[in-house]
Amino acid sequence: MKRLLIIPLLSVTLLLGVPSHAQDVLRPAAVVNDDIISLLDVTQRTQLAIISAQRKNTPEIRQRMLRQVVRTLIDERLKIQEAERLNINISDEQVQAALAGVASQNKMSPEKLLEGLRKKGILPNTLFDQFKADLAWRAVVNRSLRSSVNISDAEIEEVAAKINSEGSSTQKRIFEIFLGVDTASEEAKIKQQAADVVATIKNGGRFSAIARQVSQSNSAGLGGDLGWLQTGQLSPELQSVVVNASVGSIVGPIRTTRGYYILLIQDERSAKSEQKVHLKQFLFSLPTNPNFEQSQKVQSRAADAKRKFNGCITMDQLADKLGDEGSGDLGTINTKDLPPATRDAISQVKVGNTTQAILVSGGIAVIAVCDRQESGGVDKLAIEQKLTDDRLDTLARRYLLDLRRSSNVDIRL
Repeated sequence: MKRLLIIPLLSVTLLLGVPSHAQDVLRPAAVVNDDIISLLDVTQRTQLAIISAQRKNTPEIRQRMLRQVVRTLIDERLKIQEAERLNINISDEQVQAALAGVASQNKMSPEKLLEGLRKKGILPNTLFDQFKADLAWRAVVNRSLRSSVNISDAEIEEVAAKINSEGSSTQKRIFEIFLGVDTASEEAKIKQQAADVVATIKNGGRFSAIARQVSQSNSAGLGGDLGWLQTGQLSPELQSVVVNASVGSIVGPIRTTRGYYILLIQDERSAKSEQKVHLKQFLFSLPTNPNFEQSQKVQSRAADAKRKFNGCITMDQLADKLGDEGSGDLGTINTKDLPPATRDAISQVKVGNTTQAILVSGGIAVIAVCDRQESGGVDKLAIEQKLTDDRLDTLARRYLLDLRRSSNVDIRL
């Protein structure tokens, strides 16, 4: 992957309101274990965060976002350093696939996305570095922590019984932003940051874009998307607030034992349907109007993923390794909500098996059918996945906190 520094430093400094001398722009803003974060890194990421949040680029806004941006960049350097220590390498192809996934979500090509950012003063490296850190950390968590997470049948049954006892036939599509509070001294600062995030969203900021920039949960790479959930799958602190929340509402900030949550209730539907399926997928992105070579390469990757599939339980880790952005757990879906081609393909597949490679929006997919239920059933595989994700999230935050504590960090702003 080429590192394209094609915007003159002078134009960047004028745009962001920092000193125009190159030596000032490139001076260290922070040093993380001898790894330098430059003032240019900070100003670029701040600009990206402002654009994502759809806010005006004013001195007041830049100053308000500065502290969080610096913390995020420090955490990203720690994540990449830990990946390097474990000999985990993120390829250019993985980064480009992540770019293609985000571009597809915004209904544009990667080239158009980068062109739009360049016009607003954002260097491509800024986005690439963010993708690399996210991919590296996911790989670290999967290698170091996933094997230690074991969800018992009793835990699954407890949640299933809770859902059944509530008698709810409603699912909600929920997005989250999580801001952790690691020490008592951070409380006031994080509380104010959470309030600022809510204000930004209510003033027109895009929830998913802001989640990608500031959320500290593993769902950040998906724009905060938790999928379709019954409220009984949420922690008691969140459930009590979400249960009566209407579609389109922003809920929070909600203080929990871990930090502050901000939730978007995007949609709501009946949990009852003719049939529900729990799906996971390998997704392989295709550019708009792919040539023969590009199509063949993607078809080959899809065939390789299908060969290596050995069950739904281990598929998440395999999807992170082999698939592009958008691979992984799709949750439980009403078959009537699926595109006709996908619905037809999975109708021929037994639980625990995969479809052939099929054409879907954004590329080629190999879809695994992990469960199939009749109306009103409780998706125990989805319960297990949510419990696993929550447990991994907690362990990953502790892991990162330990990295912070054992590292030498010098902030020079």
